[in-house]
This record gives sequence, structure tokens and C-alpha cells, in this order.
Amino acid sequence: MKAHYQCLALPVLSLLWLLTGLPSLAQQKNNLSLTGTATASSSQAGFESAKAIDGKTGIGSAWKNVSDGNPSWLMLKLPGATEISELAIQLPEGVAVISDFSVQTILNGSWRNVKEITNNTSSQVAIAFDKPILTDRIRLWIKDGGEAAISELLAFGQNYVDSTAGDVKKILVNQSGYNLGRPKRFSAPNLPEGSSFVIYQIKDRKQVYSGKIEKGKGDFSDFNPISQEEFLIASGSEESFPFRIGPNWLERVTYRNMVDFMVGARHYVGTTDLIRPLSYEWRDGDFFNWTLQSLVATYLSNPAAFDRMERTVSYASNASFPAEYKGLWGALEPYSEEAPDVVKLIHWDVDVKISQELEHEMQKAELAHFLYAWPYLKAWLPRQNFDRVYAYVREKWEKPTVRPGSTTQYDMSPEHNLLSLKTKMGTTKGELPPGFSVIPNLMMYEVAKRQGEQDAEKYFQAAYRQMDWMIQNLDWKDPIVTKGQRMSEHLTMRAFAYFQTQYPDRAPKGLQEKVTDWARVAISRSDNYWDFRKYTDNEDWVPPSWNETGNVLGFPAAAFSAMSLLNDSELKKQLEVLAWSHFDNAFGKNPVGRHFSYRGPEEIEGVDLGWYNAHKGGYGLLEGVRFVFDGSPKSFHYPNNPEVGNLGWTEGWVQFNTAFNTSMAYMANYYTKLDASLEVKDRLVIRLEAPLNFDPLVEEKVEVTIQNQQGQQIKVSLTEESPFSLILKGQIPITKQKLTYGNQSLTWKKGESIEVSYGLGYFRKSVKVTLD
Repeated sequence: MKAHYQCLALPVLSLLWLLTGLPSLAQQKNNLSLTGTATASSSQAGFESAKAIDGKTGIGSAWKNVSDGNPSWLMLKLPGATEISELAIQLPEGVAVISDFSVQTILNGSWRNVKEITNNTSSQVAIAFDKPILTDRIRLWIKDGGEAAISELLAFGQNYVDSTAGDVKKILVNQSGYNLGRPKRFSAPNLPEGSSFVIYQIKDRKQVYSGKIEKGKGDFSDFNPISQEEFLIASGSEESFPFRIGPNWLERVTYRNMVDFMVGARHYVGTTDLIRPLSYEWRDGDFFNWTLQSLVATYLSNPAAFDRMERTVSYASNASFPAEYKGLWGALEPYSEEAPDVVKLIHWDVDVKISQELEHEMQKAELAHFLYAWPYLKAWLPRQNFDRVYAYVREKWEKPTVRPGSTTQYDMSPEHNLLSLKTKMGTTKGELPPGFSVIPNLMMYEVAKRQGEQDAEKYFQAAYRQMDWMIQNLDWKDPIVTKGQRMSEHLTMRAFAYFQTQYPDRAPKGLQEKVTDWARVAISRSDNYWDFRKYTDNEDWVPPSWNETGNVLGFPAAAFSAMSLLNDSELKKQLEVLAWSHFDNAFGKNPVGRHFSYRGPEEIEGVDLGWYNAHKGGYGLLEGVRFVFDGSPKSFHYPNNPEVGNLGWTEGWVQFNTAFNTSMAYMANYYTKLDASLEVKDRLVIRLEAPLNFDPLVEEKVEVTIQNQQGQQIKVSLTEESPFSLILKGQIPITKQKLTYGNQSLTWKKGESIEVSYGLGYFRKSVKVTLD
């Protein structure tokens, strides 16, 4: 994605003049600084930044920096979106004049100069702008490393209101619907504390539930109707959008859309064949789109759901494309046309990486997911695919440099050896999240062992060193480590979960405690109208000036990963609420009351009101792709400022969708449960809870695997227990140490066990049953 997200005006300085009566100016105008907060690069004791906006002049009420030879800054943060038309600065009497400084606003997470001022000789300076600055923060950047003192930083203008914003519902829900048996909440920040609410069945206006609004929220998690009816929530004269509640509702309305987005967003062969900048496998995907691991996780978590989908993708040979397309893909032999679409997408991603010899450490790391998942993909892919990729990865894994064309302007990696310790932190762009190499190295450890390599242990040791460093050095209270990584944050917590669940006896000391600390910080920042995890403990709700859609969508993946390791049941319960509240936020339970997708009402069952607009053009050219997450509320929309309206940058991004897909995979894994037992002597009863029952009118089935201790396997079918059940069940007869299912059979010796399983790889769930 290009370097723009926040649509803030960068004005031209029209006039810089000296004032002798600055205090009277402040009295005559509305000094917005009095409503804000101030922070600074440093402050001397007794001269804190807050004194620069307290309306008092003189040296006793001034901010002073710590003179250390480095530039200093003083920032004013306003309560919401504001049109700043003038800025004024007053220094205390008798202090040195600030000769050179800049006025800056923030854009795309970076501070940009509005105006550079040089050779100033006055202690009182005012700046007026031809066009007001539309922002919620502004700062002075003082280049001189000496001591600086400012008694007052004044800002004049007005709060921003979008006259076209329209009315927002006073009761905000997930517009599509809620999952049976999962947390269900709505937000009503404008309704009186303690107000009663009721849930009506729309067709006959029958009241089916009631409760109280507390802290601007209502909870109806224990309302689990066995019904296909639509409902709405009412309190007094206010009503919500209609919604449904059903088994696996979120999966029902998103699974096919998830795949369709990835199909359309492919570079060269998706909804457009144009060659795009910052694009390799996926349009505008850059090197840090995390698509391959999201696709692999999606399939491994719930394979039956994707095996049963209609096949819509066919192999596109570049032989029929113009000459400039030669070599962009095609190094891997084609897949079987019978492969599920998600497997074809995995093949596409890997083929482009290998064909273009992409060597960036994050591109190489992604290939480990393919090699790890090979046993589950090989039914549809030629052996040449594995051999070619494995040879490439073994050759490139430790290579510290990259060939031209493998990286872009956003590359921050000091070097690209994936066995080296990664201590550099990325920016709020999300291009270098902590721990991104942990899972790939652990996967390569398994692949290398599978291949009989003598040096397999080096991969494990690299992952161990990285995880140990993270445990010792990551500070969860520093937002750049968590929400500041935007759509990439989930990689960090997933690394913790993967290490602990796959290698519990070899995990570094303190891993689970570190995860518990992360959960506590996340929960501490989420006590608000929306159950929304804030960026910091104070005013910032989202990373400043970013379209942070991907973090909202990816947070559930981090939360479900953490929940898999938590021993504190209350923490786990609170984190579960947050995971679902972030899904709900994307579906309209947010300050502007809109789904993140502009075309949501057309493409997603049950959605009533989509995002304000969709970006046209850009590097991604996503306007023809289904299920684009276009935008999300910005910091100035929170805690409850819908009147700001359509302010801030709107543009979908592949990285947003891959974050959502990963969250859906980790949610599926978290809720998948398997049980098998001999309820009667001659019958094995198997129960599987997994997100597979999407339609009460269709009897869903799924196959699970049964294996004996000699490695022999058979597949048996389970059927949903009832139209609204989350559980699928099967009964298999047993006679004389033999299990028979159709024309399949499995035998065992007395005292041996059989193993029943569903899911694949690191998401595989299994249960053993000992038989007589």
C-alpha cells in the first residue's frame, strides 16, 4: 500500500508575524490548546509539557526540554478532529529565542513538516494558514539541541463536523449476525446508564429477551435462539439494525468471501492483468502480506469446509500472456484442477516466489509454511513443487543479502539470514513485526527432520533464541510492540502459541507468563463502549493517522492464540469477549455504525450499511474484487464522535484481508473439539465440534480420520446432530477387535488404542481410545 492513509490537509503558511499582545489574542479567540494534552521529547523537573498549554505565561508555567544535543519536540493532542487555522507560540521573558523550528502534522504514521521556520528573532510568534490543518495533533520540532522553553503553545480553529455524515443508530450491533453460543454484545454510548433493552423477533414483534445497558453496552450472550428469524434490539424509541443468530454465522457469511477476495487480488491473473508497483504475488502486497501463511492456516484449521467449496479457479499459463509476463510465474508444475481453491491459491503464491526468486527474509520465511504443509497438499500438487521449493529454501535461508527486485522502499531488515537474531522493531507500517521468524524456523526444523537432514537442529535453536529474546525484551506496554504493528501484530502472539503448543517441553522459560502479561495489558486497554483494545493507556485509540483496519481484523488471531495458553479462566473469558468485539467492530458495532466494506450490503448476508466509500485505483486496483475491507474508524472517531464522518484515508489492502483470514483460522482452531468413546461395548461414538454447520436447512457431514497404532487409516463420516447444532456425530460398530465402516476396516490387538483426528498439522485435534 502506498504511503498515504490519512486524508489530512497539509497547508501552506500564509503569514508569519510578530505579536506584542499575545495574551490578549488568546483571550479574544477560542484557544483549543486548553482542551488538549501536551507531551514532549523530554521535560525538566517542574517544567512539564502540560505547563505549555495551561493558559498561563511566565517562566514559572513553562515547558523546558532537557538539553542533550538532540532535537526536541512539543506535541499538542486535541480531543478530536480539528481544523486548526492559526498557531501561536509564546516564550517566557529572558529565555533564548528559538531560531529554527518546524511545525509538523502526522501522516501515515510519520511526522511531516508543514512549515520550516528559520532565523526567528522573536519570543512571540503566530502562524496563520491559507487552508486549515485538519488533524487531531500538531507539534513543534526544534532542531537545535540546546535548551528551549515555551510558556504557551496556542491553537485556534474549530472542531470538525462532516455535514454529510448522516445519523448513526443509537444501538449498534453486528449488522449481519452473531454466532450461537458465543459472546454477543451491542453498544449504545448515547443511551442513559441502566436503561432497559429488549430483543424483538421482527416478524411478529414478539419480545424474546430483555436486559440492562451498563457502561454504554448491552450483553445478550446467553440469548441463543434455535431459529432462523431476524431480531432487533430496542431501548425506548431507539432500535438497532436487524440481525440473525445462528450456528457458525460469521463463518457462513465470510468463508466463501475470504477465498473470493484472494482469487480476485492475485497479481497478473486476478480481476486485472495489469502489472502493478509494490506487487509480487498479490496486487499491492509488497513483501510483508503474510498471505501464504494465512492460506495454509485457513486450510489446516478446517479442511472439510474448504474441500467442499465449489471450484472456481483454473490454472492460467503465462504462455498466452505478452512477453513481459514471461518468468513471473510458471516455475512450478500446475496443480490438479480438482484441488480446492484455497490449495490453488497456495500454489499461486509459492509459484510466484520461486519463479521470481524472491529473497527477502519474509518472502523466504513464508515458504516454510508450504513445505511444512506438503503432506496435506501433495494429493493435488506434483512432487516437483516440493522438490523445487525445498532446494530453493535450503539454498537461500541463511543468505544475508537480496537480489534486486526482491525488496521495496519499506524494507527495514538489517539483513536477511533467517537464522540470525531479529532485534530491530518495525514501524506502524507493520513491515517488521517481532517474532516473524519463529514459526518458519520451527517449521523448517520439522521439514528438515522429515528430509533426514543432519543440521535440522539449527532451525530450532534459531527459533529458541528469538523467542527467548522476545520474552526478555518485549514491553507489552509499549504500543509499537503490539497494536503499533497494525495488521502484523498477530504474528507475534502466534509465535508464542506455536512454540508452547508444539514444543511444551522445550519452550523457553517464562513463555506462558509473558503471554499472560500480554492478555492483561490488552484487557486493561479495552474497558470502553466498544470493548475495543486501544493503542495506548491514554488518548490514542488507534495508531496515529493510520487506516488501521487490519489490526482490528487481525486482533482475534492474537487473542485466540493467547487464549490457548492461558490458565486463568477469567482472563480467558475477558479475552474471548474482546476477540468477538473486534469482529463485531468490523461489522458495524463501532462509532460510525458502518461495516468496514463499502459493498458490504451487496456482498455480505445481512449487512445494512457499508463504509462511506471505496478507493478507486491505487496500486491494488481492488475495486473489482469482492469482500474488500475499505476503511475503519480513526482515532478521532473514538470514543464516540460519529459527526466526524468520512474523515481519514480509505483504501483496501491485501494485508487487511489476510489478517482477517488468519483470525478466522485461529478461531476455528480454538473452538474445534473432538471426543470419542465406547458409550456401549460394540459401538464407537465420535463427536466433533467444528465450524461446519452453516445452514440449518442443509444436513452437513464431515469425514474424520481413524488410525491404529500400525498407521493404517480409514475415513468415517459424521453428521450434524440437529439443524442448529455445532456438533457432528457418528457411531461406528465394533466387532472382535475390528472396526468396519462401509468397505473400510481397521484392526488392532487387545489393549492397543486407535486415534481419531480432525484438522491438519499444527491445528490437528485428536483423541485416543483404548480398546479391548
